[in-house]
Amino acid sequence: MKILLLHVTILWCCARPFMAIGQSSSSLEAMLESRKTQLPNGWQLSPAGSMLPLGDLPLNMAVSSSKKLMAVTNNGQSVQSIQLIDLETEKVVYSEVIPKSWYGLSFSNGGKFLYASGGNDNMIRKYAVDQGKLILADSIILGKPWPVKISPTGLTLASKKQLMYIVTKENNTLYVVDIKSKSILKTV
Repeated sequence: MKILLLHVTILWCCARPFMAIGQSSSSLEAMLESRKTQLPNGWQLSPAGSMLPLGDLPLNMAVSSSKKLMAVTNNGQSVQSIQLIDLETEKVVYSEVIPKSWYGLSFSNGGKFLYASGGNDNMIRKYAVDQGKLILADSIILGKPWPVKISPTGLTLASKKQLMYIVTKENNTLYVVDIKSKSILKTV
């Protein structure tokens, strides 16, 4: 009985932040019940927020410094892509098919560019963000494509220093790259 009471108390406390002012717990329960999804293993999910359909295996997302756009990289076995989402309307406003990708995704300071891992092509693709669209502007080459084992995954920018830090999954290396010259300054 004590465990059941503790469980009910925890559920009540967790649900309260999602309740609108004046919303009763029964209306919250009804809303969550209407959104339940049955999984193949018998479990059920009741998402409290809104959902947006994305591509195959969305692995990462990045938000622009203006907080107006969010980019999502889709890295599954079918079509790989980067989707741009307008955060105000919560709609996909643009989708760019890319040859290969994997996880790494970062907006430049100011949001004028989006950098994305080129996966087994062993490069970072640089896209200009122009009126809600992505335009391939340049690439940073880390090595020859597969079967050379590099495969950039995560990346982050130190915009003020004009540096990019890239980690790889195939050769387990950290690359430090000068963004302007596109040259590899150091590998660890």
